[in-house]
Amino acid sequence: MFSHHPKLKGIACLWLLCAVAGWTMPAAATEGPVRSEHVEAELISEMAAIEPGAPFWVALSLKHDPHWHTYWANPGDSGLETMLQWDLPDGFEAGEIHWPYPEYIEMSGLVTYGYERHVLLLVEMTPPADLETGEPVTLKVRADWLECKEVCLPGDADLALTLDVEESERPDPERAEQFSSARKELPLEDAGWTFEGLRSEGQMTIHVLPPDGFEDEIEDARFFALDPELVEYLPPQQWRATDRGYAFDLEQDATFGHQPDRIRGVLVADNGWRGPDSERALYLNAELSEEEIVPVAAAPTEPEVSGLGVALLFAFFGGLILNLMPCVFPVISIKIMGFVRQAEEEHTAIWKHGALFAFGVLVSFWILAGLLIALRAGGEQLGWGFHLQSPVFLIGMSVLFFLLGLNLFGVFEVGTAWLGLGQKATSSSSWTGSFFSGALATVIATPCTAPFMGAALGYALTLSPFEALAIFTFLGLGMASPYLLLSAYPKWLSRIPKPGPWMETLKQSMGWLLVATVVWLAWVLNIMAGGDAVIALIGVLFVVGIGAWVLGRWGTISRAFPVRLTAKLVATVLMLGGLSGGVVAAERFAPAELSAAGSTGEGGVQWEPFTEERFEELRDEGKPVFINFTAAWCLSCQVNERVAFSTARVGEAFREREITALKADWTNRDETIGRILEGYGRNSVPFYVLYGEGTDADYVTLPEIVRPGMVLDALEEI
Repeated sequence: MFSHHPKLKGIACLWLLCAVAGWTMPAAATEGPVRSEHVEAELISEMAAIEPGAPFWVALSLKHDPHWHTYWANPGDSGLETMLQWDLPDGFEAGEIHWPYPEYIEMSGLVTYGYERHVLLLVEMTPPADLETGEPVTLKVRADWLECKEVCLPGDADLALTLDVEESERPDPERAEQFSSARKELPLEDAGWTFEGLRSEGQMTIHVLPPDGFEDEIEDARFFALDPELVEYLPPQQWRATDRGYAFDLEQDATFGHQPDRIRGVLVADNGWRGPDSERALYLNAELSEEEIVPVAAAPTEPEVSGLGVALLFAFFGGLILNLMPCVFPVISIKIMGFVRQAEEEHTAIWKHGALFAFGVLVSFWILAGLLIALRAGGEQLGWGFHLQSPVFLIGMSVLFFLLGLNLFGVFEVGTAWLGLGQKATSSSSWTGSFFSGALATVIATPCTAPFMGAALGYALTLSPFEALAIFTFLGLGMASPYLLLSAYPKWLSRIPKPGPWMETLKQSMGWLLVATVVWLAWVLNIMAGGDAVIALIGVLFVVGIGAWVLGRWGTISRAFPVRLTAKLVATVLMLGGLSGGVVAAERFAPAELSAAGSTGEGGVQWEPFTEERFEELRDEGKPVFINFTAAWCLSCQVNERVAFSTARVGEAFREREITALKADWTNRDETIGRILEGYGRNSVPFYVLYGEGTDADYVTLPEIVRPGMVLDALEEI
C-alpha cells in the first residue's frame, strides 16, 4: 500500500543489529502463538486452503500487554517499525505490509506512532500457478519488533503456518471476522476526498475537500505523516472547518533539510470518512505548492528568545567555572607550563597562543556537541560526558595522559622521536600545542558539570541544532575566556619568575597530576568494566612505557642514525601494539553490574539502587524520596558525595525524616536514566532531586555543587 520508511532511533539501533544477526542464523519456526516479554505474535491466514495462482491474505497478529506498544511504518520521534523476513516455498511471492492506522502515543515530550491494541499486519501472498494440490505448504517468517512502555525491549519470533493446497480456495471461518475487522482499519485510498497542500517558511496547511454528496461532519481528525522527520509530531495540528471543507496546520521539522514538494500520510477521524461506522482512516497524498500562509493561533516566539538568551548566559558562566573543576586541573597544568614559557615571548606571540588555545576549546566543544546532538536525534539516551562511558575511550585517554606525564618527567623529550608530532601537539610552546591543549582540556573537562552548566545543557538539547550549538559555543567561550584575558594582557604574566631550575621542578610536579588522572581513569574503568579491564590497562601502560623509555634512551640526537632509527621503530611497535591490544581487549569487556547500595561513609546517607519501579512504589505510598544522579567518571559527583552526603549530620537528617535515598548510577550507558534526566530537562550529572511527603508533593532540585548545609536547607524546605 505504501513503502516502508525505517527510522532508527534509540535502542532500535541495537535492535536492528540483533535482528540482522538473527536473520543470518537459522531458527526453528513455531506454528501458533509465540510470546515475547509483553507481546504475543502469531502468523495467521484468511484461508484454510489455498488455490494455485490465487492470491490470498496472511497477517502477523500482535497482541500487546496493557500500555505496551509496537510501532507503525513511521514510528515518530523514536522507535522502529515491525519488520518481516519471509522464508517461502519456491514460487511464492509476499507483498508489502498493509499497515492499519496507528495510535498517537505521547510520553515525556516525545510522540510515537504505534499500536497498543490487538493489530493485524496484513500481507498479500501469491502462490505459483503450477503449485501441486494435495500437498500442504508451510510459510515461515522472521518477525522483529520493538515493544515499548516506559522502556523498550527488542522482540522477535520465528513463525510458521501450514496450509492445504486444493483445487479451489477454502476460507477459514474462525479467521473471517478478524480479517474483515483488520481491513476496516486500513486507510481508504480512493474515497472521493481531495487534498490541497500549501507551504511557507516551515509551515504547511493542508485543505481536505469532501466528495460530492458527503453530508456528515468530521469533527476532529489527526494526521500521521508517512515520511519520517518531515513534520514536527508534538505541536497541535489545529483541525478546523472551512467554507470548502476542512483544513489543518503542520510545522515542518527543521532537520528535514529541504522544502518538500509532497506530503503523504494517514488521516484518522473518530467518525468514518464514508459516513457513520465506516472506515476511520483515509490515505492522504497531497502536492505542496508555495503560498503565503498565516497560521492560526501561531505560538509566540518571544519566550523562546528570552529562554535562549538566559541559556547562553548560563552556558558562559558554566564554562568559566569549569576551569575550577577537578577534572580540568591536570590539563591546566600543561597550560601553566605554557604560560611560564610564554612569559618572555613577544606580545603578539602570546596573543596567538591564547587565541589558538581558545579555538581548540571551541572546536572540541563543537565536535562533542555535534556528536551528542546527532546521536540523540537518533534516539540515543546520551548526556554530557558520554564518551567516558566507553572502556575504549578510557584506555586511550589513560595512555595519552601517561605519555604526557612521562614526557614531563623527562623519560623522553619532545621532538626527538616518532612521537614528536604527537607530543608537540600538547606542548604549549608550539602553535599546534596551544590548539591541542585547548582541545584536550575540553575532552577531559566534559565529565564535570559546573554550576549553571547543567540547566543550559539540558535546555540546549530541546532546541534546534543551530541554537544548541550556540549554547555549546558560549560554554566553550566561557571556558577559554581566562586564557584569552591572560593573552590579551601579557603584563599579568610578568609576575612569573624568570626561567631557571625551578621550571624543571614545576614541570615534574605537573607530571604527577597527569599520573593522578591515569589513576582516576583506571578507577572509573574498574567500576565500569571490572578488574580484568584494569589489568589490561596496566599491561598497556607497561608496554607503552617501555616504548617511551626506548625512545628516550636510544632515540636522542646524540645517538648514531641507525640506533635512532631502530629505537623509533621499536618504540612505534611497542606503543601502537600496546594501545591496539588494549583497545581490542576493551571492546570485549562487558559493563560491570553497578551497585548503588551502601553508605557514602560512616553515618552518612544510605543509598539504594535506583529503579523506576522502586521510585514509583515510594511515590505511590507518599514517602519522601531523594534521587542522586551520579557517575564514577564525574569527579564533581564524587566530591559531592564525600563532602555533602558522607557527613553524620546529613545521614541523620535523612533517617529522621525517613527519606529514601536512591542512587541513579550513569557510569555505564543507561537509557532509562538518560530518559529520566531528559524528563527533568537535564542531560548531565551531577543532578539531585528531592520529593517531599505525600503523593501530590512537588520536587526541588539542588545545585551541581553542594555542601552539607545546602542539603539540610533543602530537607527543611520540603
